Amino acid sequence: MAGTKLKVHHYYIRNSEVPFEEDMFNEFKGHRNLAVEELPPWTQESTKEKASRRAVSRALNAMLNTGKGGKVYLGIVDSGMVRGLQLTTYQQDHVMGSLDDLMSRYKPPVKKHRYRIKFVPVVDPKCSEEEIIKQCSYDGSDNLDETDMTERMKPHIFRSHRYCWCDKDGVAQFNCGVMTQDYVIEIDILPWNSKDPRNQDSGCGSLINLHPLHEDEEGSVYFRRQASLVKYSMSEICELTRQEARESLEEEVNRLKREIIAKEELCKETYHGNNYN
Repeated sequence: MAGTKLKVHHYYIRNSEVPFEEDMFNEFKGHRNLAVEELPPWTQESTKEKASRRAVSRALNAMLNTGKGGKVYLGIVDSGMVRGLQLTTYQQDHVMGSLDDLMSRYKPPVKKHRYRIKFVPVVDPKCSEEEIIKQCSYDGSDNLDETDMTERMKPHIFRSHRYCWCDKDGVAQFNCGVMTQDYVIEIDILPWNSKDPRNQDSGCGSLINLHPLHEDEEGSVYFRRQASLVKYSMSEICELTRQEARESLEEEVNRLKREIIAKEELCKETYHGNNYN
């Protein structure tokens, strides 16, 4: 309709700094290596104690185990600078499939309703409003013909640092002069909701239904502590679980006490009202 202004969806500006820092609920990663097997060997070859790159899985695992949720941003480096990741439609499919594969390998497996993934466009700071609208509304899947859709059905290679066919296709497109959109990948871990019926058979304890603790693909258990990750031992996990159980039970006991007091007050009012009549 003439004169109607299109709504500009969420986007990032390349080489800008996001207005928040890494903390309890936010983690930045400049790469998209989700599982430990996806890390290139050269990132692990170091004379230092720490490798130059860590799998995204550690942060996702920590946010799940903390129970409070959080968001991991892929394509934003540690300083908060937006770099973006070039992704074709096929590569986006790969990332989504890799995330589902990773979550299925956790013990216990993570149900799909507990996480979400979004690909947010990264635009150049010199882009006009019209160009931003065009980039934000672009959907590569709309331009796929029958041959492309058949190609899209090919299985992706997960749990490997080697290039998948979709990565080779992306390189081929680049060499042919096809410009690929940059994105920041946002992976949301939703807070644990004990009242969600989908979580009834996943929590710990029939009375309080605490959030489950998950081992990652390496069998490790991480927790989020401010802007850092902490790996817990089995004894520490047991103590933490007992503490959370005590706190949850205390809340339930206090709730029941308030309910009893309210009912007692109502009974008193009813009793006095009947005597007055």
